[in-house]
Amino acid sequence: IEKTKDILYNKSGFYSPHDADVFSDDFVFRGPYIGPLNKKDYLDTMDAFSIYKSIPDINPNAWGYTIDPKDDNRVWFMVRNTGTFNGQALLANSLNFKPNGKEIVGCPETFSLIFDEDQKLKYLSVGYVADRFEGNTDGKGAAVGIFKAIGLPFPQVGPVQRFSQWFFSTVIRIGPLSYSRKEDVPEWWKDENVGSGGYL
Repeated sequence: IEKTKDILYNKSGFYSPHDADVFSDDFVFRGPYIGPLNKKDYLDTMDAFSIYKSIPDINPNAWGYTIDPKDDNRVWFMVRNTGTFNGQALLANSLNFKPNGKEIVGCPETFSLIFDEDQKLKYLSVGYVADRFEGNTDGKGAAVGIFKAIGLPFPQVGPVQRFSQWFFSTVIRIGPLSYSRKEDVPEWWKDENVGSGGYL
């Protein structure tokens, strides 16, 4: 559990700069809208967003850490993101969405981490909302919820959103990516869905 807390607050790439050494080479990231992302694509995406630079006081306010009774290497917990968009522009090298001082009050979300036999981070799941009626993220979790709170448009799930994710992630490969190419995802990951497929 202490390793989970350290990664979440200090090494994940979302709430702080990432530490590539804590991630397994077989790492997979998955959320409701984004993923699966392999290690390289995840770290590149975190670098592109640099959420912690745009929202310098971002805090997951995590609680309820528990070890999965079916998997000793999996830790579950909840977060409720807070912060203020008063740092650098978001996606400064592309979209350049300027800070506007808006506050983020997230809804409660379920996260989990799985560690491999070497205690490297093998899997990170984020953004699965437990109560969509709390906060100011329009019931959305993870980065999508933050975008909602700060006024950055994010397309509704549907054909336009799925096409844009496919086009940027597989055709022209311009980051930040929504998911990794199938052939680049570690073999242990079996789910065929990408992006919001299979969830919404």
